[in-house]
Amino acid sequence: MSKLSGSDQHLPELSSETVKISLMTDEVSSDLETALELATDWGVEGVELRGVGDGRYPDVSDLDRVRVPELLQRWGLPVSAISPGLFKIPLPAREPDDIRMLRWADAAAFRRKQQLEQLARDHLERLLPLSIEAARTAGANTLICFSFERGDSPLSSRAPDWIIDVLRDAAASVSQAKLVLALEPENGCWGDVSSRTADIVQRVDNPAFGINWDPANVFQAGEDRPYPDGYRAVRGLVRHVHYKQASDLPSGKRSFTSSGTVDWRGQLDELMADGYQGWITVEPHVTPKVMAARRALEELKTLLGR
Repeated sequence: MSKLSGSDQHLPELSSETVKISLMTDEVSSDLETALELATDWGVEGVELRGVGDGRYPDVSDLDRVRVPELLQRWGLPVSAISPGLFKIPLPAREPDDIRMLRWADAAAFRRKQQLEQLARDHLERLLPLSIEAARTAGANTLICFSFERGDSPLSSRAPDWIIDVLRDAAASVSQAKLVLALEPENGCWGDVSSRTADIVQRVDNPAFGINWDPANVFQAGEDRPYPDGYRAVRGLVRHVHYKQASDLPSGKRSFTSSGTVDWRGQLDELMADGYQGWITVEPHVTPKVMAARRALEELKTLLGR
């Protein structure tokens, strides 16, 4: 992606052809071969990998770890990104002072903190290198990550420096591999709405670290107008895009739906005007899966004038 500012003198001619459409395979089927067959039949230009079988790729069985590259080569579909669930885990929190008077409660909280710290180390020291190698093997340029679960911390609080340090280390490893690490805004994480997601990326301050822009996710997290308001906060940081919709339900809850409130026509126009030339992954996140994915794909193609 190249971000074009007002000071750029030579702007390229932009059209919908500067972006490519991919499909999240497990949104169609947990069986990768079935998903690749349908993606090929539907004329999708690439696929994004997340769930394979009952695991999240590449943290899958030895058999799937061998078979996935073989299937990708057989079907000849490029991989737009891999979403291994990096750092979509609880944040190790300091034990509350008021439990320290009870040794058993203090010990239980201490053990839980140790377990969460070990889980974070596992993501950084095992899952991240595994994912980098999987991306290289698949020819993918982008890894998707998250920003740890917020838990009971107030929404007004800023992501702790500890999170920034972990993501900075991860971004450095991904940069060294000449890949991109894209932070996905996610309800319940420290980076949930656009401003808090952008703040994390700016504090990490690595050119290889950007945003996987998902307007429906930030709507679900409480942002009323992901476009145009939310997009202003992340402009220039977008490295990958997820396409889906979300709405307010009669119950008052916000959820992903087949049609919704995200102004995708305006969002796509502005992405292209800003010079976005990356992937847009269809990820409807509703059922029935095959029907929803096909419908969302056709909607996106129509919006792009294809």
